[in-house]
Amino acid sequence: MNNTKKILIVTHQFIPHQSPRTTRWKLLYDELIESGYDVTVITGTSQLSEDPNIKYIGNKKASGIVKNLRTQSNIKQDSSYKNYLFKLLKKIYRFFYKFFAWPDYTMFWIFSIWKNRKKIDIDYDLIISVSLPFSSHVAAYIINKDKNKKWIMDIGDPFSLKTNAFENNRYLYKSLNYYFENKFYKKAHQVVFTHQESADEHKIFFNMPENKVTIGSPISTFSQELFQKSVSFNYEAKPITIGYFGVLTKGVRSPSQVLKFFQQTDFVLHWYTNSDSKEMIKQNKIDFNRNKLFDMVTRNEALEKMVTSLHCLLSIGNLNPAQLPSKIIEYISTGKPVLHFVEIKDDPVLEIAKEFSNLIVIDKNSNITEVEQQLNNVFINIEKFDINKFNENYSTRAVTNKLNII
Repeated sequence: MNNTKKILIVTHQFIPHQSPRTTRWKLLYDELIESGYDVTVITGTSQLSEDPNIKYIGNKKASGIVKNLRTQSNIKQDSSYKNYLFKLLKKIYRFFYKFFAWPDYTMFWIFSIWKNRKKIDIDYDLIISVSLPFSSHVAAYIINKDKNKKWIMDIGDPFSLKTNAFENNRYLYKSLNYYFENKFYKKAHQVVFTHQESADEHKIFFNMPENKVTIGSPISTFSQELFQKSVSFNYEAKPITIGYFGVLTKGVRSPSQVLKFFQQTDFVLHWYTNSDSKEMIKQNKIDFNRNKLFDMVTRNEALEKMVTSLHCLLSIGNLNPAQLPSKIIEYISTGKPVLHFVEIKDDPVLEIAKEFSNLIVIDKNSNITEVEQQLNNVFINIEKFDINKFNENYSTRAVTNKLNII
């Protein structure tokens, strides 16, 4: 008799899609398999290769049309008519989802899950749903409704409790958002948040019992090879180069104050980001000789650039304390100095900064000379990075050990 625990992970986003949540759950997926569990993933992300354990459910044709529209709207076409057409179609697409989609932009994936619910013949002992987006929890509820197996919810950003950059039309769906989020929390056996501030806010608002809530910290993998490259980097080279990897979001994570701050320095900023974020940066009066814009790169490419091309890394705090900048732990794992720019007094990264000497917190009032001194201090002491502390708190094993799998 096979007593191997069978786990079903439901996540709309998964590899090859690049995001902090797909990175997190690919690492956890690998860790669970390595630990001896039988793991299956249901995803709305089309797969590039066949893997019997990763099952795609969705409409590839519709997804391809949307992806092509996004790509074409960001490329300069050979005629002004095409440029106008693609930008118009993109605006119509965004208007529809902004005002009518529920629970979020993946509403048609929910329909695919519901339509195929009786065909989803997967044996499992435990189901784990992963947001963002919230639709992953809706899908897990549909799949698990009759089987009623143990359910763990892993929460990324807030849903009902978002204060800006809402997932849907809050005027239409505010009550519906609360109803289903509250219902799912009551149904779930364990709810995992990445940091305490988010957990506390949700516990109070949804009246969640303490024993149901777990803090499953952001994770990364410490690489000795990458760390040695960080140690070997020439920190005496000038000018000091700083790298930002990720997206910017209006009302959540803005570059404006950061750009103003670094105008006072001779530092050169390398921005690896998407087209919308580049536009946000360009809206500010900046010196393009000291602000270089690049396309987003894969996680492995990003890590290589972090340790071989840059003096330090830049993190920008969110305006909502319930949201933790997802890249911060991966930055820290390199051993490189990390400058975290805070804009709110209760930024959750402030607690993490107490643990690691290579994480330097700055704000718009920080003294440039003092910041440079702090950077130099990390440069000359980079070999003292606390590897054991990092692995004890932010490794994949540290999180899987907290999941109520048994």
